[in-house]
Amino acid sequence: MTKLVDKHLINGKFLNVFTSVFEETELWIDGDKIVRRGHSDALTASETVDLAGQYVTPGLIDAHVHVESSLLAPSEFSRLLLSRGVTRVFADPHEIASVAGISGLQYMIDEARQSALHFHFMLPSSVPATPFEHAGAVLHAQHLKPFYEYPEVHGLAEVMDFPAVANGDADMMAKIHDAQAAGRHVDGHGAGLTREQLAIYRAVGIDTDHESDSAEAALERLDAGMAIFIREGTVERDEVAILPIVTALNQQYFSFATDDKTAVDIQKEGSIDFNVNLAVAQGLPMTLALKLASYNAAQAHHLQNVGALTDGYAADLAIFDDLNHFTAKRVLVGGEWVDDDPKANVVLPLANQALNFEMSLADFTVPMTQTRAHVIEIVPHHITTHHLVMDVPVEDGQFVANEEFAKIAVVERYHKLGHGLGIIKGFQLKQGAIAGTIAHDSHNLVVAGVDDTAMLLAVNTLKEIGGGLVVVDGQHQVTAVPLAIGGLMSDQPYEELIVQMNALQAAFNTISDAVFDPFITLSFMALPVIPSLKITDQGLFDFETFSFIDLEAK
Repeated sequence: MTKLVDKHLINGKFLNVFTSVFEETELWIDGDKIVRRGHSDALTASETVDLAGQYVTPGLIDAHVHVESSLLAPSEFSRLLLSRGVTRVFADPHEIASVAGISGLQYMIDEARQSALHFHFMLPSSVPATPFEHAGAVLHAQHLKPFYEYPEVHGLAEVMDFPAVANGDADMMAKIHDAQAAGRHVDGHGAGLTREQLAIYRAVGIDTDHESDSAEAALERLDAGMAIFIREGTVERDEVAILPIVTALNQQYFSFATDDKTAVDIQKEGSIDFNVNLAVAQGLPMTLALKLASYNAAQAHHLQNVGALTDGYAADLAIFDDLNHFTAKRVLVGGEWVDDDPKANVVLPLANQALNFEMSLADFTVPMTQTRAHVIEIVPHHITTHHLVMDVPVEDGQFVANEEFAKIAVVERYHKLGHGLGIIKGFQLKQGAIAGTIAHDSHNLVVAGVDDTAMLLAVNTLKEIGGGLVVVDGQHQVTAVPLAIGGLMSDQPYEELIVQMNALQAAFNTISDAVFDPFITLSFMALPVIPSLKITDQGLFDFETFSFIDLEAK
């Protein structure tokens, strides 16, 4: 007597992640599980699919991502990723939580339930990122603990407040304990940490990290026994630097992550499929690249029966036809084929978080009693910055912006608590200003410019549209992308958002020759837990001393 199952895949070459070999075999699928790899006389199927010699890999997994950085709601993010062969993500909703607190977390879970993509949410560990930041919400352990009842919640996300861990802060220790007590695990965020400091993270059970930006940093994490997420996003381009140390002997400790990647870049170059193709281009075998992108990511997150094409594993897979370049031709998620042309979702609304601030032209004046100043220098394609101490243009007791040195301001947008001013080098602004309500991680308003009137127009435009991104040119013409969901995400289909973002980039190109993504770069200038000099609504913050400093250098 034979058993009827849903699907039978034949004449394919299926990746065996345990031997790193593509094998000519068969796959039997019932419901959302693979029930048999190989020939079976005991099974018959409702649907038989002849793959005609194509290759099959487990569905790709993003080991660490902020959905909000795509500027898409989860259901639209899903639609874009599934087309690339990505079937599962580990998402940290830190950004919307910083704006909307518990209601933001609930929103992400509810919105994601509209999608076919597997979402595993890692609860944000630091809202705000540091105790002194002014965010839209504060989340303590007691606020997070009830969310472990949700099956979508998989653990505690990137612990970035190292001093809280090192000092045994009661609330931080409770967050870590609650995750572990619920049978979940804890992700790390070891930016700028020494090997000795990594040991402090490991001692409390933090076992992953995505902040390696060099082979040396990755080797330190490997030495500490951490799983390493090799990051390749819009700004954070770390993969080429790390790949040379990945070997057959240590590969099980590595997987891929995008962390922060815009919808424009996902459509243009890909998501985790881009990580795979970049690895292959750098000499990693396709079999190993795909293992990092699937099974290894699942293992790093302690997720069982995911990431392999064999008995009892999740029926998530992607079909492709070229061993030299991965392009998903067909995708199966939870045992169901993804529609070749999935329609746009009706994105769930979130009560808009009104921007609450007042700025005048005089607020952009930067008084100087000397020419020596602390300057933020952008590192293209990275979220870190250089801390410069140098002479800047000063006239009549005021800093004067030019193409080399722009003004930058962070405006507290929730409670009218004021703003911080600084000087930034690297945007190459010839005129105008750019601004946004995406400013990691507190998501206050951030603006950079060489024209005070343009800067004021930019921030007031954001207030009028309820948040988003904006470019103001030298003639004070405004190009804006509204982000209706907390000033972070669009409520539009991804196709429409990409059109809007391309127009915004074109507007930026008229005022600057910078070749990196200006908007996501701008957003990270306000993140004080990343080296080396950043700015918040309270002023310049020196990561090395973990303290605020004056603009003028002594």
